[in-house]
Amino acid sequence: MPNKGKAVVAGGAGALGLSIARTLRTQGYETHVTAIDANEESRFKASPDVQGITCHIANFSDGASVDGLFRKVGAPLAAMVTTIGGFAAGPIASLSPEEIDRMSALNVKTTLLALKGAYPYLKQNPGGAGVVVVAARPAALGGPGMALYAATKAAVANIALSAAQEWLNDGITVNAILPSTMDTPGNRKSMPNADFSKWPKTEEVAEVVAFLVSEKARIISGAAIPVYGRA
Repeated sequence: MPNKGKAVVAGGAGALGLSIARTLRTQGYETHVTAIDANEESRFKASPDVQGITCHIANFSDGASVDGLFRKVGAPLAAMVTTIGGFAAGPIASLSPEEIDRMSALNVKTTLLALKGAYPYLKQNPGGAGVVVVAARPAALGGPGMALYAATKAAVANIALSAAQEWLNDGITVNAILPSTMDTPGNRKSMPNADFSKWPKTEEVAEVVAFLVSEKARIISGAAIPVYGRA
């Protein structure tokens, strides 16, 4: 199998991140994922089929931690995917300043610091590099009780659109994906009466991500791509 270079999946210990990491490894990338702390790192290492994937502890709300991660992985970097984020629902009238700050940090700050930290390493990759950030369907559609979540995920998508233009001459593609509710154990538990067959599988979303960071997709940059399944 050809070596496609190094790939970092920020938040790769989560359900989607783990599927993306497995897919990138299978396709020939030297794959690195991140966990927020030792407990999450232990859960990742106990997951099935993670052989050959390296896990690092990194806090993507902390610029020094992010810089340390990318120094450890090293250049050149062929691909970077960030799946880090948080969810909160509720009417605008009930939002607290603390919750607004928390969601902004989880979704917007982490994405900006991830791209900022990865950029010097991505631009050193021969033939260009690919970046994907994970937004969400409410970023495009909004919805009752979704104002805070939708706004922060719309910001995530817009970061990708801006970065794509900034990094055009560096040969770095940057795209966002907008998943609907995905078929994960956590989502099944929280919505037991839903029709799970309509939800996109994390493995299906991972295939989209792997294509977008690949050399075959170098013509695609600055897109916000829906991955809704039949939901």
